[in-house]
Amino acid sequence: MDTVEALPGRGKIPKWLVPVVGYGIAAISLFWVFSQFPFAKLGEHLRTMDWTWILVAVLVEVGVYFIDAWRWMVLLRPVGAPSFSCCLQAVFVGLFANDILPARAGEVIRCFLLSYKTDVPISIALTSDFIQRIMDGIWIVLIYLVITYQISAHVAINRVMWFFGGGVAVIAVILLWMLFHRQHAHSFFQNSSWAVRFAHLLDEIHRLGHWRELGLCMAISGLYWAAQIFAIWAIARADAFYFGGAEMAFLLVVKTVGTLIPNAPANVGAYQATTVYALERLFTEPSDAKILAQIMFGFLTLPLVAGGAIAIAFAGFNLSDLHRHAHEAHRTQKLKKNEDSSGV
Repeated sequence: MDTVEALPGRGKIPKWLVPVVGYGIAAISLFWVFSQFPFAKLGEHLRTMDWTWILVAVLVEVGVYFIDAWRWMVLLRPVGAPSFSCCLQAVFVGLFANDILPARAGEVIRCFLLSYKTDVPISIALTSDFIQRIMDGIWIVLIYLVITYQISAHVAINRVMWFFGGGVAVIAVILLWMLFHRQHAHSFFQNSSWAVRFAHLLDEIHRLGHWRELGLCMAISGLYWAAQIFAIWAIARADAFYFGGAEMAFLLVVKTVGTLIPNAPANVGAYQATTVYALERLFTEPSDAKILAQIMFGFLTLPLVAGGAIAIAFAGFNLSDLHRHAHEAHRTQKLKKNEDSSGV
């Protein structure tokens, strides 16, 4: 029994490490972006922008997360059928948490809130969130494969995408195998020390694994990414940058993959650095790239903070309470699985 109790503490990552790494990435990125930043030119860009396109970009970016709530509702339909309003509130609260707290804490918070407001167990909510991220990864790889026929990507980006695409493909194949061969999957892992945890995950995936809902969710995910590309394109168009759709898709892919590592709130620093890097690969002058990166960050992030604040107000919690409850719920879920594993 003593051995079982000692296992969870082995190799445990200190709580302070992830925020320190995240803020370190943000500090280095911001230093790079703001070194020799053309502040005078930024004011000129803001004065001459087409604000109609800014409004379009903001509305589309907000609409992206209505699409996100829609696909989440569809995916969860077989296990509790949460309402669109509950999913939408959870999505915006999660966005707000990601913009205020480090290390993407909003992902767990949104799952907790949805579970609290509906009949969906938190384990299912977390599994559904994981499945959506795999779908997002597949779409990123597909988008990148399409745009490389029009844009010659830098060799470093190609290498990163090979690793990223390979990882996504392996996880997707494993999930499909688990769906098609449930009994084989159970028997294959039955002798491992984490067999019960895997069995829980397998059962949760099967509860969500209705092909009609999975297919529809995958299709909606395509719309989710197309809307983000359009929002970025509209921001660039507002500042008289005449990029094509493929070029903005390239920027979105680089920014998304470059900010996968949990870092500072709102991906500040990493967002700007990856955007500047992508724009420079598109032959944008460094000063203009830095300005456009700041404009994109401001107009595509701040409105979501406002939307999240409104969602928090209607949720009946403050953010610190939500963070604490979500952490406790996640910890309880892990302890339950550890207890089940120790009883095998």
